[in-house]
Amino acid sequence: MKQQSVFVVGAGVVGLSTAIRVLEAGYDVTLFAEVFPTDPKTVKYTSFWAGAICRPGLGNSLSSRLEKETLHIFAQMVKEDPNVPIATHPIFGYAEVANPEDRKHDAEMKELFPDFRVLDPNELPHGVASGVVFTVFFIDVPQYLAYLWHRFFFLGGRAFRSKLSSLSDLLSPTTGVRLGLEHVARDGNITEATSGSLTFNASALVNCTGLGALSLGDVNDAAMFPTRGETVLLRAPWITSGLQYAWKNGDITYIIPRGSGVVVLGGTFQADDWHPSPRPEMVKLMKEHGIAVCRELLPPSKRAHGGIDDLDVIEECVGLRPTRRGGVRVQTSWLDGEKKIPVVHNYGHGGGGYESSWASADLAVELLQTALKG
Repeated sequence: MKQQSVFVVGAGVVGLSTAIRVLEAGYDVTLFAEVFPTDPKTVKYTSFWAGAICRPGLGNSLSSRLEKETLHIFAQMVKEDPNVPIATHPIFGYAEVANPEDRKHDAEMKELFPDFRVLDPNELPHGVASGVVFTVFFIDVPQYLAYLWHRFFFLGGRAFRSKLSSLSDLLSPTTGVRLGLEHVARDGNITEATSGSLTFNASALVNCTGLGALSLGDVNDAAMFPTRGETVLLRAPWITSGLQYAWKNGDITYIIPRGSGVVVLGGTFQADDWHPSPRPEMVKLMKEHGIAVCRELLPPSKRAHGGIDDLDVIEECVGLRPTRRGGVRVQTSWLDGEKKIPVVHNYGHGGGGYESSWASADLAVELLQTALKG
């Protein structure tokens, strides 16, 4: 029996994870995107710029449930494949102002992270009112994107570069010529899509376009907006634990180590801000905050008297988190063309794309299978 063909649109962490799950479910999968993991970094591709740390949100929202389920999937991945680029390290959470509400979630945190504990007062740094520590998964983002990319091709997926104006573009038999599709190989090399190389006869579409859903024709989701984030990548291979520090003015400083010896220093959360480049004043503040809470970010020879100019900076980064008012959208709609076909939407994960990726993909596949059976 011939495999049903599914087109997945978007090649960020959510799109790649979803495409992999659709392949594993037995469908023929073609991936369409403007930017792929093998391309130079661009603000158009949010997944390049993530931290990323796997700490699920608390409560019972859809996003929280997906993040909790994905946490268990990551644990299984690490157990089964020692080469997956995910590391386990402790993370310390400090707050300058104690919030009694935080302690209401301790039981839930303990369930998610068995070694979770509240720090004793004598364990807290000067100026810190409360703190916790627990072990979490840290994702080495560049390596993990490469891991997903190769896994997608290993399972038989195909990829084409194109900037779509609407999902309906993929329903026309003349689409290949009209869009000037480029075939993207596993190594990132590009070849022009030749006639007959792709038949535009999809049984279903899966929309994983993130912020693109705001302007993509026949989606035009006005609930989408960017939450801008700035980070600084540092070379500090001696850092082996993470940190989240809540300042009394509401600022957050976080430190995320990667297996490659790179450390992510962040960060900012600026809603509805599209500015694509680092702001010098914000970069300076992040560095100042970083060495104020963790002198170990500095090279050993500079820790006694060094300042922000002594940090070993690799890159200053900006990412636009694809946030959605009302939360993540994982649901089915239908497109009318020569035939009516289902579209499974899977976008709007905000800063939780990595954290919710696998469970979100699994839910999308469930919706896909239900729609195609109907």
